[in-house]
Formats: sequence, structure tokens, C-alpha cells
Amino acid sequence: MRLKSGINFYSGKVVRSGNIIEVYRYEKGIFTGGGDNIVGRAGNGNTSEEQKEKNRELVLMRARRNLRRIVNANINQYGVSSKFVTLTFRDNVKDLDVANNEFRQFIKRLNYRIYKKKCSKLKYSCVVEFQKRGAVHYHIIFYNLDYIDSKVLEEVWGNGFVKVNRIDDIDNVGAYICKYMSKDLNDDRLLGRKLYFNSRGLIKPVEQYIDEEDIEDLKNSLPKESLVFKKEFINDYVGIINYEQYNISIDNKK
Repeated sequence: MRLKSGINFYSGKVVRSGNIIEVYRYEKGIFTGGGDNIVGRAGNGNTSEEQKEKNRELVLMRARRNLRRIVNANINQYGVSSKFVTLTFRDNVKDLDVANNEFRQFIKRLNYRIYKKKCSKLKYSCVVEFQKRGAVHYHIIFYNLDYIDSKVLEEVWGNGFVKVNRIDDIDNVGAYICKYMSKDLNDDRLLGRKLYFNSRGLIKPVEQYIDEEDIEDLKNSLPKESLVFKKEFINDYVGIINYEQYNISIDNKK
């Protein structure tokens, strides 16, 4: 709804990420028109340790949400089954700069191995995680990588071990990969660093603010069986937020 002031007023929001549809209804509505992936140092030197911790938790929550949506928007959208690959260092590599450089070189080598030329055609999302011994390792969703033997991947990686996991039977791959996102935000190696990487040119989730009538029409159009999660929480600005998540792939499997 557009007000005379030129500001838009809406009752809710819908976010579509592939088969996942998220519906928000705001008690007080929301007005419109008038870096989520980096762990920062949270405020100035006067910020309390408690507030820093809350800020870092908020960054992690937003990073997980954004990654989940990106993954679900791109999974199985490129004509081949998406693949989940874990890269582990043979040596105890703890330096994130060193590890990230090796990861970038791996992506370059793999592009060349697949396409026989220097290019950046591979589509992927990658999560950084630390092992108990402190070593860095990577969990990657490849969206357009055709079948390739794990031994070939290990050869191209050249730094240690490679594991390929099946994800065909997972309904919400975005939520699945987010479980691997590093939770130790007090690790100084993450300060000012990205928790995940995306290749360029990925499909973006579609976010749209809608009116009350549109919210009801949308919910009525979705199969009841596709409702997989619902929650109610309070926001200082919009009051009570009713959140519902639908997975239309679940209904399609029946």
C-alpha cells in the first residue's frame, strides 16, 4: 500500500528461495521507501563483552539466513545434481589467509580441469569451518559440477583429503550446509572475515513486501503439508512477527 507521503506500508513479507517459501506477518506493519557475512569487532572500545557476544551472534544468525536462502535458490538449478564436497588439509593449516589462498587456487585449477581453459564457470557456495585441532577445512556446494571422481577432485585439491557426500535426500540443503558454519565466533581468525563464499552470478532469492490480503491468498494457495516450521517472536519496531516456512518439494514428493 502506497501512502500519500510516498512511503509504502505493508503487512508482511515473502521470501522465495527455490522450493522454500518464507512468510512474515508484522503486527504493526512495516514501512519502506523512505554486510551480513563478516564477523566484525562489534562497536567501539567501550562496548561490553556481553554486547560484543550478542552482536557476533546476530552476525552469525544473519549469515546463516542469507547463506541458506542462496543455497536453496540455486540447488539443482543448472541441469545437474548439486554436489556437497568437503576439503581437508593433510597438514595442520590454521592460518586462514594461507587456507583461503589454497581454496582459491583449487577453484581455478578445477575450472581449468573441467572446461580446459582459464575461466570462472563453476557455481558454488562454500562454508569455512575449524576442526577440533584448529585446522581450517571447507564445505562446498557445487551447483553445476557434473560427475567427477573423488580421486580426481583430491588430485586437483592437492592439499589433503576430499569427501563427497550425498545430498539427494535432503529437503532443505541450505539449512543442512549452515550447520557446518563455524560457531566459534570468538576465534580471532574470523574477526573481519567472511564466514562463507559464493561464486559470482548465482540466482538470488526473491524478496517481496505484501499486503494482508496477499498474505492470505499466498498461504491458501500452498498445500498444508508443505508447512514445515512456524514461530512467533517480538520486534521492537513491528511488534509481534508471525513467521512460517513452507517447503513445496515435500508436497511434490507425495
